[in-house]
Amino acid sequence: MIIPFDLFGLGKYVYTFEEVCREYPELSLNDGAKRIFINTHGKNTEDVSPEFVALMKFIEYNKSEDKINSSPNLDMIVNRVSQVKANEEVGVKYMQRWEEEAIIRHEEREAGREEGREEGTILNIKNLMKNMKLTAEQAMEALGIDKSEFSKYMTML
Repeated sequence: MIIPFDLFGLGKYVYTFEEVCREYPELSLNDGAKRIFINTHGKNTEDVSPEFVALMKFIEYNKSEDKINSSPNLDMIVNRVSQVKANEEVGVKYMQRWEEEAIIRHEEREAGREEGREEGTILNIKNLMKNMKLTAEQAMEALGIDKSEFSKYMTML
């Protein structure tokens, strides 16, 4: 994830995290998963290439003034971004794609919320059954669940 601020406040350009157990740091999942946070405002220029620093400045300020640290790769990125910005058709397609992705993200969030509500309801039913010694139907009635949804929850119990 590239972010325009120092999330951890340590002045690094790059923070790399690997999956380890919080309670037992020596215990690792060893699944190769990593989370990398890239801070465009890093201060540790000695740990990264000048090209990387120039790229971070370009990402942050969207301009390439530092010709000293420029490179063919960075020049290619700058030129391509300029071409895309100048092309109205590409801009429209980008915005349409952005809107489509926003709609998909919204739908996924809503689906996640519904799934969470159902999981919470199932937990409440189970707790009432266990703690109050109620049947599943009695627990659902106590929670005010519509009788038309009883069969749905019965399959989840």
